[in-house]
Amino acid sequence: MNYSIKKSDLPAFMQSLAKKSEVWVPSEGSSGATLFAPLGDSGLYLAGRTDFSPKFLFRPPKEKMFVFRKNGSSYEIHHKFDPTKRVVFGIRPCDTHALHVLDELFIRYYGDDQFYTKRRRNTVLIALQCKEACENGFCTSMGTSKPIDHDILFTERGSDFFVTAASEKGKKLLNRKFFKPVKDAAPTAEIGCKKQLETKSLGPNLYANFNHAIWKQEGERCLSCTSCTQVCPTCYCYYTDDGFVFGSDKDSERYRFIDSCQLQRFTKVAGGHVFRKSRGARLRQFVLHKLHYYQDQHGLQLCVGCGRCITACPAKIDITKIANEIQREALGGKK
Repeated sequence: MNYSIKKSDLPAFMQSLAKKSEVWVPSEGSSGATLFAPLGDSGLYLAGRTDFSPKFLFRPPKEKMFVFRKNGSSYEIHHKFDPTKRVVFGIRPCDTHALHVLDELFIRYYGDDQFYTKRRRNTVLIALQCKEACENGFCTSMGTSKPIDHDILFTERGSDFFVTAASEKGKKLLNRKFFKPVKDAAPTAEIGCKKQLETKSLGPNLYANFNHAIWKQEGERCLSCTSCTQVCPTCYCYYTDDGFVFGSDKDSERYRFIDSCQLQRFTKVAGGHVFRKSRGARLRQFVLHKLHYYQDQHGLQLCVGCGRCITACPAKIDITKIANEIQREALGGKK
């Protein structure tokens, strides 16, 4: 069953959801950056995908994992799982694919990371289909222009939204007070991305050119500012740290912090050895992880073609230009 909702009824629908759950919506922050914020903090931003994805709702930059204290010869441990019920409205197709690849990692591969899993299972995703390509986006090349694993899909058309429930959780939210059943076909949404990425044999070709000159060339322009990994909806590197409290009845705490492969200290090991000292090596790791390593291990592309890393980079390093240059040589001979 398909439905429609008038655009004028959208605020009231959002308020009805907020009675039982936190509601997060795409908004424009005070700095001008677009991101997901609690309903009511600012107006809705529906012009395109946001500068920052809603990943932080599932992988917080700083996350308390558990508290612990010494108890005789052992420790008492109490986990801190987030029980909050949430609705995320306006998540774009590329970001639903980003959560899909993170699900593969944190729910299946790592044997069900409960900190991540509980947030995912307590969240309803209301996707919003894009009408046009965003700046620097190449989702059509990555096959991510249509949403996946969402609960409800909104597609804008004139003065209303065409609405499709994709899960039982989603159906329960389609209150007849706001939604009218319709029999017409779903509107088509063909995205025309200006940026394209040749994906034929992409991963193997990139890996075969592990020592290509472009890594050093682009690495010399890289600032190691981590902007690319901060805005990427699929970057998940982290480190853990314990806050010990000695000689007290207070609990000690363990936290998990988001980290970045673009920092030199990221590969520093015992003895002080750093595996990727050069920025070129770290940039290569970022690109190969997105376009080869993850797919080789999990069968899914870690890059969802959102183009945020290109937009955010102050040095204007472009992952598609790097990959396409290597692809031109590998597939068509050196020009």
